[in-house]
Amino acid sequence: MDACRRVKTSGPGRLQDEGGFALAMAVFALVLLAAVVAGGYFTASQEFQIGRGMRSLATSFYAGESGIHEVLHDWDPSVINFLAPGGTLSFGPKTFEGGGSYNVQLVRVGRDADSLKRYFYIEAVGRPPGPNLGERRQAALARARFPTFCCDAAVKVHGDVTLAPANQPQIVGTNDDPPGAWSSATCALYPPDSLPGLRYGSSTTIDELSAISGWPSAVVLDPSITRSNMFDFGDLDYDSLIAYADLTFDVGVGNTMTFAGSQPSVTASGKCNRDDPDNWGAPEDPSHPCFNYFPIIHVTGNLVLVGAGSAQGILLVGGRFENDSDARFFGPFDFYGLILTKDDLEMDGTGNLYGAAFVAEDLEMDNVKPRIQYSRCAAMRALRLSNLTRPRLLSQRAWVELF
Repeated sequence: MDACRRVKTSGPGRLQDEGGFALAMAVFALVLLAAVVAGGYFTASQEFQIGRGMRSLATSFYAGESGIHEVLHDWDPSVINFLAPGGTLSFGPKTFEGGGSYNVQLVRVGRDADSLKRYFYIEAVGRPPGPNLGERRQAALARARFPTFCCDAAVKVHGDVTLAPANQPQIVGTNDDPPGAWSSATCALYPPDSLPGLRYGSSTTIDELSAISGWPSAVVLDPSITRSNMFDFGDLDYDSLIAYADLTFDVGVGNTMTFAGSQPSVTASGKCNRDDPDNWGAPEDPSHPCFNYFPIIHVTGNLVLVGAGSAQGILLVGGRFENDSDARFFGPFDFYGLILTKDDLEMDGTGNLYGAAFVAEDLEMDNVKPRIQYSRCAAMRALRLSNLTRPRLLSQRAWVELF
């Protein structure tokens, strides 16, 4: 028995029994290891929760920010621009692919007297996917400007005016009825007024004054008109208008683009498709989603309207503009809005312009009674419903994060 037991002498008369010490050390080591593992798990869990929370807050933030910018991008001037002070609109909820959603509320702020500068407070709440993961709220302040550069005549021209045969073409400055198929309700915000039919520069020659009418006179001599200041509209000019263009057709200087009438289209959600280059509004269909769409159209070269059709908006033509429609073969091509051409304006046939024109060179009208009919309603709708009034965020302190 004594041979099977190891005894160590630790001093005179002392014996130490080491049996079971390894087991105690192993248990202690396991407890320590478990504590380390538990601590590591707790730390990892906390970091996961923090990371998840940060991701949720970031998703909420960018969802809300996207909501503000989508409201600005999809701005409907026919509705939003005419809110009364204190009027509100709600947008959403909209959920993005992959998660994240927003709700936006827009409020018109200011006074009724602020007719040319309208301010809008836009507040967005962004939420991440999943329940109870936090939300972020942010707001922005935007301003829409209402341009007033039109009009002082049915046609403002720098070059010569040729109207033939006598009494067939007409330039009409009196404005009594809504243009074309538009109703009185469409033009209720823009009561009719009357202007001279023609305002011209001192170097202009005019053929057939009898074909021009207006109030208080048919024609007005304006010696200040030059080719260089024809498109000077205060804080806007021809080049700055180009910067607002919805549609640009770069056909090249001297080349000609032919257009046979607007083909208004809608998106999958039923909204007016403003990205379609053939969509120049739906001026003769008040029930169409594009009835209130007045694009700014920039053509770098010449533009010719042919056949029977219609379009609306603000036309910026870098070359010659020609309306070459004839009812004997096709029907009239009617345009509603404003035409600014840096070369000649020619109307050959039965086409009508409802609105006003600015012509840097010559005006020629002949054939079967084409007509330029001044319309305050068409001119103002083209301005007030165009991209010119799309709001921009204020240059300073336009954005704030609420919480």
